[in-house]
Amino acid sequence: MVSYFHPFASGAEGQALAQGIELARRGHQVHVVTREVPGYPVVDEDHHGVFIHRWVRTRSIGPLFGLSFVSGVIGSLRRLRREIDLVHTHQGLWEAVATGLAHRRMPALPTLVQPASAGYYGEADELRRTRGAGLLRRLILGNTAFAAISAEIARQWRELGVGPERMIRMASGVDAERFRPGPSAVESTLLPRPRVVFTGRMHPQKNLPMLLRAWVEVARKSPANLILVGPGNDRRTLEDLVGTLGLTDRVQFTGGVSDPSDYLRAADLFVLPSVAEGMSNSLLEAMATALPCLASRIPGNTDLIHDGRTGRLIDPKDGPAWTSAILELLDATDQARRLGEAARSRIDEEFALPVVVDRYVDLYRRMIAGSWPSR
Repeated sequence: MVSYFHPFASGAEGQALAQGIELARRGHQVHVVTREVPGYPVVDEDHHGVFIHRWVRTRSIGPLFGLSFVSGVIGSLRRLRREIDLVHTHQGLWEAVATGLAHRRMPALPTLVQPASAGYYGEADELRRTRGAGLLRRLILGNTAFAAISAEIARQWRELGVGPERMIRMASGVDAERFRPGPSAVESTLLPRPRVVFTGRMHPQKNLPMLLRAWVEVARKSPANLILVGPGNDRRTLEDLVGTLGLTDRVQFTGGVSDPSDYLRAADLFVLPSVAEGMSNSLLEAMATALPCLASRIPGNTDLIHDGRTGRLIDPKDGPAWTSAILELLDATDQARRLGEAARSRIDEEFALPVVVDRYVDLYRRMIAGSWPSR
């Protein structure tokens, strides 16, 4: 269960798709309930073995959105009841309200809520800002169990009333076969090396204006070029800032791409200056590609990066520190290589998709059998 799904590719949607494909590959039946999207089939019966049901019709006016979304999800789950043994929602606000109500009406159907993010942009803070937060919170707490992909998500949801017996720490996974070091097919389309790459949405959460201001000094002291890979409504504003800062020939926007793996293989360094994350798919992908990674010191990133061992963590507000760290790793190539190799090793051990899905399959089986959570 996810509000939007393929071809929309934010973190939660991408993770749901990757895990769904891996589950289908193992022979499990995977159904995705999501919102109706004009121009896309209402039912996509074979997306890499995943059945997509775009059945949820919503109204965009005021409280009608929530009511229409929740009723659409419950109706969809009723239609699928004979086909499914468990519901896993990859987002934790209106999706979790819907599954909480569904579980009350179908108590034999276990429901697992996995919030996508923490901090200001996360579901816990968004819930607190939403009208009727008290009622919505009670409905969300009606779900069977909760999975936290970061320590901060776990903390925030415990504050909202999720008992420790219903909270389990999990993780996102990455396709470590697709994201790996090697030659790139996009070398000739990019500004020359050395290249520093960001992948993700052009969104305030990603803190890209700070990075661009830090890049002024990087560009002055090195020949490096910055490659920004991803879609988003903030692109025009960021392009204007690039022009104002005099960086037009040192920063490249690629727009949205269907597969960022080649762009990562064409890079020498990865940067993620976000102010909030859950467990970043972009950071997982860069680590799997054995890139040295500079990430903001925020919850989620700190669950993945051991500072100085598998990457570097930097205050997201400290532009000069970003400048210094980028210049240092561009110059210290042996240190950068060691950080990238250590990051790849951690992916293989803990975050490769088969490793993560093994944990989810075990959790699903215990929930279906009624052995977790213990009441």
